[in-house]
Amino acid sequence: MDTITAAHQPAAPVHDAVDDWRGLGDLIELATQRLSAPVEGTHHAIADGWFHVAGHSGSPWHSAHRAATANLYGSIRVAGSIARVSLDIGATTIGSLHRVRPLWDSRIGAGIRAAANALWGDEFERSSSPMHTELSIRDTTGTPVTTDPVTLSLTFEKPTPRLAVLLHGLGKTERSWNPKTTDDVNTTGLPIMLEADGFTPVLVRYNSGRRVSDNGEALAALLEEITTNWPTRVDEIVLIGHSMGGLVARSSLYAGRSANHDWIDSANHLVALATPHFGSPIEKGAHVASELLTTAAATRSLGEFIDGRSAGIKDMRHGNIHSADHSEHPESSEGNHVVAPPIEVVHQHHGVGVVTDSASHPLGFLVGDLVVRVNSAAGVSSTGHVESKNVRVFGGLNHLGLLHDANVHTQIRKWLTPVTPTSPIATS
Repeated sequence: MDTITAAHQPAAPVHDAVDDWRGLGDLIELATQRLSAPVEGTHHAIADGWFHVAGHSGSPWHSAHRAATANLYGSIRVAGSIARVSLDIGATTIGSLHRVRPLWDSRIGAGIRAAANALWGDEFERSSSPMHTELSIRDTTGTPVTTDPVTLSLTFEKPTPRLAVLLHGLGKTERSWNPKTTDDVNTTGLPIMLEADGFTPVLVRYNSGRRVSDNGEALAALLEEITTNWPTRVDEIVLIGHSMGGLVARSSLYAGRSANHDWIDSANHLVALATPHFGSPIEKGAHVASELLTTAAATRSLGEFIDGRSAGIKDMRHGNIHSADHSEHPESSEGNHVVAPPIEVVHQHHGVGVVTDSASHPLGFLVGDLVVRVNSAAGVSSTGHVESKNVRVFGGLNHLGLLHDANVHTQIRKWLTPVTPTSPIATS
């Protein structure tokens, strides 16, 4: 990818590392609250059962036990709040005297923050926590890049008219597109291969705990800014998304068209890898488990804990990409999934993984890549289908394996050549 020399290093957006520590405090407080609740609830449910057996004679002891355990778990939650306040005050005080070390800039730190956003990112956004990740372009070091003309021209030293916008999956960052090598130097990732084909890779990071439709609208607005301020004309925009990233990409196309954005006229390809167009069995299972567990007093708190997962994760149950998908009865078992008509000018390509060596093996068809089943990733369902120009099933790959497989990269590059032949579903 374009390298940024020291002499041409653009001024990065101001990053106050104090906010990193404040965000860590918010994470500790929220995690303490969320994790202690099911433990406390289960504790009370078990104790209530035994005291019920004891009958009236056990009532005084029951009340005393309730009070003691309430104080215990309340103290744990207070400790989490104290940790948040202490980190806030400490970071602010130290930050006024010395440079505070950032927490989330490293690969590991960024991964922890991304995982936290996947779990509770919608809550971080509602509370305006510094833990919330704003959707933005990132450079090769993970630093946010603003979309003003000067910064774009300095960041992308050799801009081309062909943009490849890459969108990571749930709980990941833009770094997921490049494999980690022993010296932490990225050399074989898809972005570098696309650059060799004349594309300018544009890496996007977003909060995967938000609603997919919210991220889609934000991405559409971002792409409008990019194309307006890009150093050269923009002739072609391709969107490449892994897992949830494919849903966000599709959502942005409809959001951009609804808003009459100019960038839509340049969009011509969408590549979705292991994308749950019609949902993931893991999220479907989590939904069923939370509903079943909440029906019994002994397990209700555990069911409520599972139900506390982020809105972004819940969107993976049906592959929701529209605000209409959750405008009414968002938690109903039937869902409100909208299968939108295709955008005629955009060729959609679906990469599907199966864990069996043979792409046509019945077991592979059943379990898919262990996260998304074949039909969902191929955009086929009994209730409809997602229009696709090409579908390719790759054998011997799990959900993350599609990111770095040479055959997958080769197929993507073929799909994005100026002339893409129409073909039936292929297997390998």
